[in-house]
Amino acid sequence: MAIVRAVLLAALAASLVGCADDGGDTAPTDPPRTSTPETIPEVTYLSAGDLPDPLTLRDVDGRTITAKPFADFAVASGSGVWVSGVAPGAVRYDDTSGAVTARTPVRGSVTQALEESGDEVFVPTGGPSALLRLDATTGEVLARVPLPASPVAEGVVGAADGTGYVLMDPLEPTIAVVRGDELAETLAAPDTATGVRAAFDALWVPTGLNTVERMDLESREWTSIPVGPRPRFMDVGFGAVWVMNQGDGSITRVDGRSPEAETFAVTGNAIGGGDLTTGAGAVWLRTDTAVARIDPASRAVTHWIELPPGSGSVAATDRALWITNHDHLAVHQVPLPLPD
Repeated sequence: MAIVRAVLLAALAASLVGCADDGGDTAPTDPPRTSTPETIPEVTYLSAGDLPDPLTLRDVDGRTITAKPFADFAVASGSGVWVSGVAPGAVRYDDTSGAVTARTPVRGSVTQALEESGDEVFVPTGGPSALLRLDATTGEVLARVPLPASPVAEGVVGAADGTGYVLMDPLEPTIAVVRGDELAETLAAPDTATGVRAAFDALWVPTGLNTVERMDLESREWTSIPVGPRPRFMDVGFGAVWVMNQGDGSITRVDGRSPEAETFAVTGNAIGGGDLTTGAGAVWLRTDTAVARIDPASRAVTHWIELPPGSGSVAATDRALWITNHDHLAVHQVPLPLPD
């Protein structure tokens, strides 16, 4: 067992590099567990895809806005974008003017990527461990729900139909299910889980074992879907779940209603931090040095925008692309659509 646990912890450490329905009375089945290294799916590391000529921020009329002390995770909601790590904790930027229109003080640190659902933004924090539910326009704290364990660092939080899902405790992965202003239940999560998203009546959990595990929220049954190396950040759109694979900079598209998956090359290089989002008719991949715009139908990279090196997040509204860059204490605002 000591060898098995060492394998699991090593896989988890490697994966952590970088930046619904209530299910009725159905009891959840046990999530996938790993007992031997042979159960870890083999993956192919992909070379770089067909990338267009690079563009600078100036080429795309981008502007840089100072954001202190640590502009980190971003999520779009309506005509605004929420960014964590900007004093006093999380702020909302107007997607056209770039002005800060709401500020919400946050105790502790925002440890996971943000999520929006309906008119709310979900913000997991550590020290104290809690899930904040914010009004997406005003930033008013609608609920502050204590969590029984610390959110997993650099993971993603899920939300759907007013319910939030937070991955906690990397050694004993557990998903906290938050409805309204209370913790409704906890669910056992797969070994080496690194985040959770909620969509298509299911939970989607990337793992350090090169899989995304899907839990049907009605039957509570788990399905294992092989993806690329070191899957991490995810988003939902265009009938699918899109997964950033940090190991080789590829993306896996998982069909929202079936286990069908397709992994395609993008950067050909590992991504240390980064992010992935959908919006404004595209999939956007944030690397350590660029943002790629990907056509969701053809999977082709249509634009490649170079950035000052550093980690950060990305969010897209219909009118603007927002890129955080905490190494440079900045957010970059790019008007959309991009030039042909």
